[in-house]
Amino acid sequence: MISRALERAIAPGTTLLLDSSVLIAHVRGDERISEHATHVVDEMVRSGRNRAIVCAVSAMEVLVEPRRRDPKVYRELLDFFEHFPNLRTEPVDLEIARRAAELRADLGFATPDALIIATGLVREVGCVVTNDGEWARELKPLKPTIPVCRLSSFLE
Repeated sequence: MISRALERAIAPGTTLLLDSSVLIAHVRGDERISEHATHVVDEMVRSGRNRAIVCAVSAMEVLVEPRRRDPKVYRELLDFFEHFPNLRTEPVDLEIARRAAELRADLGFATPDALIIATGLVREVGCVVTNDGEWARELKPLKPTIPVCRLSSFLE
């Protein structure tokens, strides 16, 4: 059963940035956080309780393995990124690239993480949903900071 704490941690109406780790767990369904990831995607986003954005870098990361192994799943995931209700895939534009460069230079983030986080910052999301245990700590120096919801912290 999904922890009620997860729903309390993410207020209705909050726009979410879904990190690659959440999307991969949702697609694979075999990770410890998969149930929570699927709840966020299928119950919170699909229903319109929360809107969500995905950085194009995350979409790319999710698509790599299906592209190699299963053309049908690959096409289904492309459809997911293009048509899933209340979910928008954001391209990396110059504003996001500039902000990502600042995150790399100032806080030492790896390029993919910097681009994903910068997407959330530039698009002014209310919460980053991830399973990266370091992001909350690493983002604290930002002013203003961005709330991080780490799904594994809701495992029973």
